Amino acid sequence: MRVVDRRLSAAAVSGEREANVFPIDIITCPQWGARKPKQGIKTVGAADRIIIHHTAGHHPEVSHPADESREESIRYARAIQNHHMDDNGWIDSGHNFLVCRNGLILQGRWLSVATVEAGHMVDSAHCPGHNHNVGIEHEHQGTEAMTAAQRQASALLIAWISAHYGRDRALPLAPHHQFVSTDCPLNLEAEIPHLTTIANAILAEAAIGVPA
Repeated sequence: MRVVDRRLSAAAVSGEREANVFPIDIITCPQWGARKPKQGIKTVGAADRIIIHHTAGHHPEVSHPADESREESIRYARAIQNHHMDDNGWIDSGHNFLVCRNGLILQGRWLSVATVEAGHMVDSAHCPGHNHNVGIEHEHQGTEAMTAAQRQASALLIAWISAHYGRDRALPLAPHHQFVSTDCPLNLEAEIPHLTTIANAILAEAAIGVPA
Protein backbone atom coordinates (compact mmCIF):
# COMPACT_ATOMS: atom_id res chain seq x y z
CA MET A 1 0.00 0.00 0.00
CA ARG A 2 1.37 3.36 -0.98
CA VAL A 3 1.92 5.81 1.85
CA VAL A 4 2.55 9.53 1.44
CA ASP A 5 3.90 10.70 4.79
CA ARG A 6 4.60 14.38 4.59
CA ARG A 7 3.04 17.58 5.93
CA LEU A 8 1.21 20.31 4.07
CA SER A 9 3.75 23.02 3.43
CA ALA A 10 3.55 26.76 3.93
CA ALA A 11 3.60 27.19 0.15
CA ALA A 12 0.48 25.10 -0.21
CA VAL A 13 -1.25 27.03 2.57
CA SER A 14 -0.43 30.30 0.85
CA GLY A 15 -1.90 29.07 -2.44
CA GLU A 16 1.19 27.95 -4.31
CA ARG A 17 1.22 24.35 -5.54
CA GLU A 18 3.38 22.12 -3.38
CA ALA A 19 3.67 18.34 -3.27
CA ASN A 20 4.17 17.91 0.47
CA VAL A 21 0.94 16.70 2.04
CA PHE A 22 -0.41 14.64 4.90
CA PRO A 23 -0.44 10.83 5.05
CA ILE A 24 -2.78 8.84 2.84
CA ASP A 25 -2.87 5.19 1.78
CA ILE A 26 -3.73 4.48 -1.84
CA ILE A 27 -3.56 1.02 -3.39
CA THR A 28 -1.96 1.80 -6.73
CA CYS A 29 -2.50 0.08 -10.07
CA PRO A 30 0.64 -2.10 -9.82
CA GLN A 31 -0.30 -3.07 -6.28
CA TRP A 32 -3.79 -4.31 -7.20
CA GLY A 33 -2.61 -5.95 -10.41
CA ALA A 34 -4.25 -3.63 -12.91
CA ARG A 35 -4.01 -4.44 -16.60
CA LYS A 36 -1.86 -2.10 -18.63
CA PRO A 37 -3.80 0.47 -20.69
CA LYS A 38 -4.54 -0.35 -24.32
CA GLN A 39 -2.73 2.81 -25.34
CA GLY A 40 -0.90 5.73 -23.79
CA ILE A 41 -2.60 7.80 -21.10
CA LYS A 42 -2.88 11.50 -21.93
CA THR A 43 -2.07 14.01 -19.20
CA VAL A 44 -3.93 17.30 -18.92
CA GLY A 45 -3.83 20.35 -16.67
CA ALA A 46 -5.08 20.59 -13.12
CA ALA A 47 -8.68 19.59 -12.53
CA ASP A 48 -11.09 22.34 -11.48
CA ARG A 49 -13.53 20.05 -9.68
CA ILE A 50 -14.09 16.51 -8.43
CA ILE A 51 -17.02 14.53 -9.79
CA ILE A 52 -18.73 12.13 -7.40
CA HIS A 53 -19.86 8.74 -8.77
CA HIS A 54 -21.27 5.51 -7.44
CA THR A 55 -20.55 2.04 -8.79
CA ALA A 56 -24.14 0.73 -8.70
CA GLY A 57 -22.76 -2.51 -7.30
CA HIS A 58 -20.57 -4.18 -4.72
CA HIS A 59 -17.44 -6.22 -4.41
CA PRO A 60 -18.00 -9.93 -3.66
CA GLU A 61 -19.37 -10.99 -0.30
CA VAL A 62 -20.68 -7.56 0.67
CA SER A 63 -23.44 -9.41 2.50
CA HIS A 64 -20.79 -10.30 5.10
CA PRO A 65 -19.78 -6.81 6.29
CA ALA A 66 -17.33 -8.12 8.87
CA ASP A 67 -15.31 -9.63 6.04
CA GLU A 68 -14.95 -6.72 3.61
CA SER A 69 -11.29 -7.39 2.99
CA ARG A 70 -8.51 -5.76 1.03
CA GLU A 71 -8.56 -8.77 -1.31
CA GLU A 72 -12.25 -8.24 -2.07
CA SER A 73 -11.65 -4.58 -2.83
CA ILE A 74 -8.81 -5.51 -5.17
CA ARG A 75 -11.00 -8.04 -6.97
CA TYR A 76 -13.64 -5.35 -7.34
CA ALA A 77 -11.15 -2.89 -8.86
CA ARG A 78 -10.11 -5.58 -11.34
CA ALA A 79 -13.72 -6.37 -12.20
CA ILE A 80 -14.50 -2.70 -12.84
CA GLN A 81 -11.42 -2.31 -15.02
CA ASN A 82 -12.34 -5.41 -17.01
CA HIS A 83 -15.86 -4.08 -17.54
CA HIS A 84 -14.59 -0.68 -18.64
CA MET A 85 -11.99 -2.12 -21.02
CA ASP A 86 -13.79 -5.17 -22.37
CA ASP A 87 -17.45 -4.11 -22.35
CA ASN A 88 -17.20 -0.34 -22.74
CA GLY A 89 -14.15 -0.49 -25.02
CA TRP A 90 -12.20 2.07 -23.01
CA ILE A 91 -8.41 2.06 -22.83
CA ASP A 92 -8.37 1.66 -19.03
CA SER A 93 -10.55 2.20 -15.95
CA GLY A 94 -12.70 5.24 -16.59
CA HIS A 95 -12.46 6.71 -13.09
CA ASN A 96 -9.43 8.00 -11.25
CA PHE A 97 -10.08 6.60 -7.78
CA LEU A 98 -12.34 4.02 -6.14
CA VAL A 99 -13.38 4.28 -2.49
CA CYS A 100 -14.78 1.04 -1.10
CA ARG A 101 -17.21 0.66 1.77
CA ASN A 102 -14.43 -0.66 3.98
CA GLY A 103 -12.57 2.64 3.58
CA LEU A 104 -9.87 1.42 1.20
CA ILE A 105 -8.85 3.75 -1.64
CA LEU A 106 -7.70 2.25 -4.93
CA GLN A 107 -6.25 4.03 -7.92
CA GLY A 108 -8.42 3.79 -11.03
CA ARG A 109 -6.84 4.97 -14.27
CA TRP A 110 -3.10 4.53 -14.52
CA LEU A 111 -1.06 7.68 -13.77
CA SER A 112 -3.86 9.24 -11.69
CA VAL A 113 -1.74 9.28 -8.52
CA ALA A 114 1.42 10.53 -10.23
CA THR A 115 -0.36 13.31 -12.09
CA VAL A 116 -2.15 14.54 -8.97
CA GLU A 117 1.21 14.60 -7.18
CA ALA A 118 2.54 16.72 -10.06
CA GLY A 119 -0.44 19.08 -9.89
CA HIS A 120 -2.06 17.76 -13.06
CA MET A 121 -4.65 15.14 -14.09
CA VAL A 122 -5.08 12.45 -16.72
CA ASP A 123 -7.71 12.42 -19.44
CA SER A 124 -10.18 9.84 -18.16
CA ALA A 125 -13.55 8.35 -19.17
CA HIS A 126 -15.97 8.91 -16.30
CA CYS A 127 -17.94 11.97 -17.47
CA PRO A 128 -18.08 13.07 -21.13
CA GLY A 129 -17.03 16.68 -21.50
CA HIS A 130 -15.48 16.68 -18.04
CA ASN A 131 -12.91 13.91 -18.23
CA HIS A 132 -10.17 16.38 -17.38
CA ASN A 133 -11.64 16.52 -13.89
CA VAL A 134 -11.12 13.98 -11.11
CA GLY A 135 -13.67 11.17 -10.97
CA ILE A 136 -14.11 9.35 -7.66
CA GLU A 137 -16.17 6.16 -7.71
CA HIS A 138 -17.79 5.04 -4.47
CA GLU A 139 -18.77 1.45 -3.93
CA HIS A 140 -22.53 1.82 -3.49
CA GLN A 141 -25.79 0.31 -4.59
CA GLY A 142 -29.37 1.49 -4.44
CA THR A 143 -30.09 3.94 -1.65
CA GLU A 144 -27.86 2.46 1.02
CA ALA A 145 -26.02 4.91 3.25
CA MET A 146 -22.34 5.63 2.82
CA THR A 147 -20.34 3.96 5.58
CA ALA A 148 -18.40 6.05 8.08
CA ALA A 149 -15.12 4.54 6.88
CA GLN A 150 -15.97 5.30 3.27
CA ARG A 151 -16.96 8.88 4.08
CA GLN A 152 -13.74 9.55 5.97
CA ALA A 153 -11.59 7.96 3.26
CA SER A 154 -13.32 9.90 0.49
CA ALA A 155 -12.92 13.19 2.36
CA LEU A 156 -9.25 12.43 2.99
CA LEU A 157 -8.75 11.70 -0.70
CA ILE A 158 -10.50 14.95 -1.64
CA ALA A 159 -8.28 16.87 0.78
CA TRP A 160 -5.14 15.13 -0.53
CA ILE A 161 -5.99 16.01 -4.14
CA SER A 162 -6.83 19.59 -3.22
CA ALA A 163 -3.58 20.03 -1.29
CA HIS A 164 -1.54 18.83 -4.25
CA TYR A 165 -3.27 21.50 -6.30
CA GLY A 166 -2.05 24.10 -3.83
CA ARG A 167 -5.44 24.70 -2.26
CA ASP A 168 -6.27 25.24 1.39
CA ARG A 169 -9.94 24.49 0.70
CA ALA A 170 -11.43 21.47 -1.04
CA LEU A 171 -11.94 21.46 -4.77
CA PRO A 172 -15.61 21.94 -5.68
CA LEU A 173 -17.55 18.66 -5.74
CA ALA A 174 -20.31 17.86 -8.20
CA PRO A 175 -22.60 14.87 -8.75
CA HIS A 176 -22.20 12.96 -12.00
CA HIS A 177 -25.78 13.73 -13.07
CA GLN A 178 -25.03 17.46 -13.16
CA PHE A 179 -23.25 16.94 -16.48
CA VAL A 180 -24.86 13.94 -18.17
CA SER A 181 -28.24 12.19 -18.19
CA THR A 182 -27.86 9.70 -15.34
CA ASP A 183 -29.11 9.25 -11.79
CA CYS A 184 -25.55 8.69 -10.53
CA PRO A 185 -24.64 8.95 -7.67
CA LEU A 186 -28.20 8.59 -6.34
CA ASN A 187 -28.47 9.43 -2.62
CA LEU A 188 -24.70 9.91 -2.33
CA GLU A 189 -25.29 13.42 -3.68
CA ALA A 190 -26.47 14.31 -0.18
CA GLU A 191 -22.97 13.43 1.07
CA ILE A 192 -21.31 16.18 -0.94
CA PRO A 193 -21.67 18.93 1.72
CA HIS A 194 -20.43 16.53 4.40
CA LEU A 195 -17.44 15.44 2.32
CA THR A 196 -16.55 19.07 1.66
CA THR A 197 -16.78 19.97 5.34
CA ILE A 198 -14.62 17.03 6.44
CA ALA A 199 -12.06 17.65 3.69
CA ASN A 200 -11.80 21.32 4.67
CA ALA A 201 -11.28 20.32 8.29
CA ILE A 202 -8.51 17.91 7.27
CA LEU A 203 -6.82 20.66 5.26
CA ALA A 204 -7.13 23.11 8.14
CA GLU A 205 -5.72 20.62 10.63
CA ALA A 206 -2.81 19.81 8.31
CA ALA A 207 -1.98 23.51 8.12
CA ILE A 208 -1.73 23.90 11.90
CA GLY A 209 1.87 24.14 12.98
CA VAL A 210 3.25 24.72 9.48
CA PRO A 211 6.09 27.28 9.77
CA ALA A 212 5.23 30.74 8.53
